[in-house]
Amino acid sequence: TADQKFAIAQRAYNAAVAYGIGAEEIFFDPLALPISTGIEEDRKNGKATIESIRRIRQELPGCHVILGVSNISFGLNPAARQVLNSMFLHEAMQAGMDAAIISANKILPIAKIDPKHQEICRKLIYDEREFDGEICVYDPLGDLTTVFAGKTTKRDRTEDANLPVEQRLKQHIIDGERIGLDIQLAKALETYPPLQIINTFLLDGMKVVGELFGSGQMQLPFVLQSAETMKAAVAYLEPYMEKSESGDNAKGTFLIATVKGDVHDIGKNLVDIILSNNGYRVINLGIKQSVDNIIEAYEKHKADCIAMSGLLVKSTAFMKENLEAFNQKGITVPVILGGAALTPKFVHEDCQNTYKGKVVYGKDAFSDLHFMEKLMPAKSAGNWEDLQGFLDEVGQDNGVVKEVKTAEEIAVEDAKKAAKLEIPTVIDTRRSEAVDIDIDRPIPPFWGTKLLSPEEIPFEELLWHLDLQALVAGQWQFRKPKDQSREEYDAFLAEKVYPILEEWKHKIITEKLLHPQAIYGYFPCQSEGNSLHLYDPEIMDAKESGTGILPVAATWTFPRQKSARRMCIADFFAPKESGKIDVFPMQVATVGEVATEYAQKLFANNQYTDYLYFHGLAVQTAEAVAEWTHARIRRELGFGSEEPDNIRDMLAQRYRGSRYSFGYPACPNMADQYKQLELLKCDRINLYMDESEQLYPEQSTTAIITYHPAAKYFTA
Repeated sequence: TADQKFAIAQRAYNAAVAYGIGAEEIFFDPLALPISTGIEEDRKNGKATIESIRRIRQELPGCHVILGVSNISFGLNPAARQVLNSMFLHEAMQAGMDAAIISANKILPIAKIDPKHQEICRKLIYDEREFDGEICVYDPLGDLTTVFAGKTTKRDRTEDANLPVEQRLKQHIIDGERIGLDIQLAKALETYPPLQIINTFLLDGMKVVGELFGSGQMQLPFVLQSAETMKAAVAYLEPYMEKSESGDNAKGTFLIATVKGDVHDIGKNLVDIILSNNGYRVINLGIKQSVDNIIEAYEKHKADCIAMSGLLVKSTAFMKENLEAFNQKGITVPVILGGAALTPKFVHEDCQNTYKGKVVYGKDAFSDLHFMEKLMPAKSAGNWEDLQGFLDEVGQDNGVVKEVKTAEEIAVEDAKKAAKLEIPTVIDTRRSEAVDIDIDRPIPPFWGTKLLSPEEIPFEELLWHLDLQALVAGQWQFRKPKDQSREEYDAFLAEKVYPILEEWKHKIITEKLLHPQAIYGYFPCQSEGNSLHLYDPEIMDAKESGTGILPVAATWTFPRQKSARRMCIADFFAPKESGKIDVFPMQVATVGEVATEYAQKLFANNQYTDYLYFHGLAVQTAEAVAEWTHARIRRELGFGSEEPDNIRDMLAQRYRGSRYSFGYPACPNMADQYKQLELLKCDRINLYMDESEQLYPEQSTTAIITYHPAAKYFTA
């Protein structure tokens, strides 16, 4: 019974806590026993388990509940088990269960279960049989077995078999299903020429995929599965095309590049995938492309549109410079600008005012596609003019050419800006009163640096530090649709997404696809005003020998907030006038060049979905290495007792101090990072920053670390 289950858990809980075991380390399994046998004493098993879970979570604070879910349906056929297990999992989670032993691919999201079947399962779980006197007139167990008699867990494709070949091909693209694709293509070739199959039925499927993505009904990884299926279909049809057909039948030519100094290519490559599989010829120049290379490619390929991508803030400046160069060369074709650092306002105002042609904000790959789908028919119909845009929209906001400033006007504005800069500025160097100066200063376990090899960084510990929200919703773009409930979204993640994550974890470990390394160290330091002096670590030995010489290894000056708490990074360390030597930790983290090489291999092999999964996981694993290394530093400095016990609190910075990276508001001078890499001796792991201030390998991070309790993220 529920009371007996709870009583056992309570005794164990009290004994464990009294012994000194933390409640958060205790997991109770209240046992899921079958409700599917028809035996009278088994009828209450489901309800007893749910009630015991609820009481354990309410009355035994801090502990966890785990359950082997599938026992509940023992003896039923697979189709009935899948539905009952899914409903029981849902009910147990609602009661407070926070861990489960299940086969994720045998669980359905609640949204995919017929509401009538949901109700039958609920009545079975809570034993809501109906009686007339002592006679049972309704038994949900009998109802469930009847409903699922002869059913299987496989998708019923009989309806597909009745569809005409044209519709089946379209459905193959929408479903991203390559099994049986060749058969349908061969059948279609009996009636249609290959080019018509591509331009009509297959592209119709991709159009639906775009609509589903735009409405939030299809997630990006499934879009990429559709693109892979499209690529496979075209490859099958190409040998059947005439030479004239297999040539350039593209709907238009699209030139795309990541601008100078930027190595980020995931967004650019997604645009390539979507447009090339929607009938466009895509010229993908790659990363770190100079304006000369872009202009040369434009002239060679006669592109209908140029797209420039960049993730870094400084990339936006290069984009504006490139637009000015296009003007000088007489280039007027539409230009799409995309990347995380861009805003619609910057593109539509600053960039449009720079360029004589039209500038378009590329929100994502499908917005680029939608523009091209509108542009090419307009050009054919004479409804497009490079300087005015869509002629039937002239006079509207998106059709009016913004004013292009002359060189003289720009020179006048620059002169005004220079005049403003000549006004002397008084720099505030007063220490913030919000930062306590009288705190204990820790002593590090060593001075200097330490290199950690992959063997010294346990991969399972790294995965604990993984930011799943950033990975799943950010990198992989499995985002919750507005009309989907949280529990439906969580069920979707459990069924579809987390099994993918587990597969990639296993693959990365067994095939050594990532090479996590870190260098961290402790440097003597003192603050002076808004500056921080770093000393050679060897002075600590000299200091002990009595020489007292303090050779400065680097001096970094940080900005101070002009209002509020007036924070400045220098305030977190002991001031020079105190005579105390403080400790300044720094770190770099990377997953190695192997990550970039493997991602490029996947993209080149048209494995678009795998490319998205691996690239995203590599990026977030590099961040996890940074989190793991920072946690190690905190423990070594003696702050282990203040560590959070869950990843949510870790990511919310509920620990001692903070870490900052050059280029962000609290320490914006990227050039300081050159000295940081030199002090950490990063050449030992082939990690460096090029002349455009871009880190290599791509999946790498650096940080300076403060241990002061007042140190949190702030904008200066």
